[in-house]
Order: sequence, then structure tokens, then C-alpha cells
Amino acid sequence: MIQLEILEGPDRNVIAAITYHQNQIYLGRETGDLKIQDPGLLPSHAMLEVIASDLLFHPQKAVEHYLLNGKRATTIRKLKVGDHVTISRTVFRVMAFNETLRESKKEFLERRLAGLIDEASPKLAVIEILTKLQKQ
Repeated sequence: MIQLEILEGPDRNVIAAITYHQNQIYLGRETGDLKIQDPGLLPSHAMLEVIASDLLFHPQKAVEHYLLNGKRATTIRKLKVGDHVTISRTVFRVMAFNETLRESKKEFLERRLAGLIDEASPKLAVIEILTKLQKQ
């Protein structure tokens, strides 16, 4: 989970607190999870990534610099709650983050199957439920 608050910038549509329930989010002018209409941003400008207890800011290769708490930065940096990041004319603050545990579809199906078998479900019912889950 990554929670940001966009504090200022030319795109009034994104000035708000935003929460993403994933470990990676991409920011950019044209692509990504958070699209910001700021002419100074690249189409794909940066990525935020939670790894264990760290939040990393990855600028794309073509990004010359960004500001972290008012200081110039050019490489990947660890962020903490309360940090302010300025990319072009857009400023955001890190509100919260933690690693979102992901379960693969195979793990989910195996866990669900084990639960159904433990419940002594008839085999036909198990097959029907698994078929429905695979179609989701």
C-alpha cells in the first residue's frame, strides 16, 4: 500500500490524497498508475516501490533531477513518511506505505482447494467451484 498526498501542481484533478493497494506505482504524464498533466513530466517519469520496510523512488533514466525535501536528487532514494518530493511543478508528500503481500493465482487456488477438501465437500462441488474461480 502506498498513500500519497499531491500538494501542488498544474493538474488540479490530482490534488488530493491517493491510496494504491499495490507495491509499485508508476507516475507520468501519459502512462502509469498516476497520470499527472504537468508539461515538465516525461510520459513515464518515475516509479515508487515498496520492498519490505522501504519505499524507494526510482526516477526514469531520462529524468535529470527531482527534489527530495527541497534538495536535489538524481538517483534512486529511500523515502519515509512525511517526505516531500517535487517532480517538475508537482509536489507530493508520502503519507504512509507498507508492503502488500501478493498471492499468486496458483497459491490462491491451492489454498481454496485445501479448504474445500478440509470441509469434506463432494468432489463434484470442488471441481465446479474451481472452474468458476479459474474463469474470474
